[in-house]
Amino acid sequence: MGLADYTAIVEAGNAVVDLLRDNLTPEPLGNRELIALCSPHESENNQLTLYLYHIEEENQNMTSGYYQLDQTTQRRAAAQFTLRYLVTAHSKAPVQLRQADQHRIVGAAIQTLRDNPVMPQQYLAGSLAEEHAQLHLAVEKVPLEQLLKIWNNTSKEYKLSFVLMVTGVTIASKRKRQVTRITDFEVSVNPETHESLVQRSVSAVLRLRDGFLGTPIENGGALFRIDGIPSQPQAKPGGYRVWTGLAEGRHTLSVSMRGFQTEELIVDIRPGQVWEGSADLKPGLGYPFGKDAVTVRLTVTRGGQPLADQPVWLAVADPAPLKLAQDKAEKGAQTLRLFCRGEASALPVPGVFLLEEGKAPELVTLQAVEGEDGRLAVPLAHAHARGKALLPAQQYRTDGQGRISVMLREAVRLAVFCNGSIQYAEPGTEGEQTITLRF
Repeated sequence: MGLADYTAIVEAGNAVVDLLRDNLTPEPLGNRELIALCSPHESENNQLTLYLYHIEEENQNMTSGYYQLDQTTQRRAAAQFTLRYLVTAHSKAPVQLRQADQHRIVGAAIQTLRDNPVMPQQYLAGSLAEEHAQLHLAVEKVPLEQLLKIWNNTSKEYKLSFVLMVTGVTIASKRKRQVTRITDFEVSVNPETHESLVQRSVSAVLRLRDGFLGTPIENGGALFRIDGIPSQPQAKPGGYRVWTGLAEGRHTLSVSMRGFQTEELIVDIRPGQVWEGSADLKPGLGYPFGKDAVTVRLTVTRGGQPLADQPVWLAVADPAPLKLAQDKAEKGAQTLRLFCRGEASALPVPGVFLLEEGKAPELVTLQAVEGEDGRLAVPLAHAHARGKALLPAQQYRTDGQGRISVMLREAVRLAVFCNGSIQYAEPGTEGEQTITLRF
């Protein structure tokens, strides 16, 4: 997988233009070429212009370090940027129809951009396509006074405009440095404890995913802290982050990223073992939700009383990406035969799955899937029959009134696991939903 080059900025702009061209022609615009990257003051025959007026680096403190390319070379971390475009309509209709025509053009553009909160991969070209970049699109709320300043102090009349914010544009660094490969080292032995100093090795591997879209987070921008201290792991394809040389014992790992809630995990480093885990980041302030997104507010109760401050696991119930393919998975089994719907590489593995069983559901941590075999971190607590579903699950915690709030891409049936049992929630398609579950 490549890294986005200096061409990423123009590639991002071209991707937005192509997206709009595909969706705004033949209506309300009759020609694709009428949409272009262009200053609104030099629109010529263009009827929708995108003018890049501001570039801002995201999480600048995360781009100052280096990561390992090979045994002797390190490369400076890529920088991630937010791009802001002024999108302006220029109608060529007769004066009495011009305003209405501009309103149609702007409305169609806003509709298209809101319907595509993440840039579809087919519009990416060049280094962004090689990187499989995730560009997030959002119509930004900007006061009229600021829009007028962006429009600039010209003698030309202001035309109807809005601001498009594009995030996730990365530019790789060309700066590299050579590091000396260790060919000789001295081992010191404590004569009393007989403990020796050994080479640093991989301690922990984390797979980072967008919990809303279910896709790996490949690019930079995430801030990691181990026991409160900033830490910069190596990034690997597939959303993986790798740490070396961590001290043995239990650590608290926190992951923060713009547009997401901060996630915390317990990392248990044991002698001679590599800790493996995953973090599905939940959407937070500033996340670009699509038009079909649904807010679900769940109240979890037992005996008529809210279950306050309780861990609750949520999973999309249909369709199941994994099912048991063996006649019976015995209690204590640590390897399962599985039927996978789609590509196994798309699964949140390693990760937590809800094994859907009417009488004895349980949470399992799937460490790896190789062919038809799945390896569990901990043996099964119960026996399970063929065809039982394994659903990727995310953990939430109820507040003091037993409530949790969840954002979904669309209205789907949810399996909710709490205190060893499952209940199901079926939100509707309209607006915000409030559902009470009785365990």
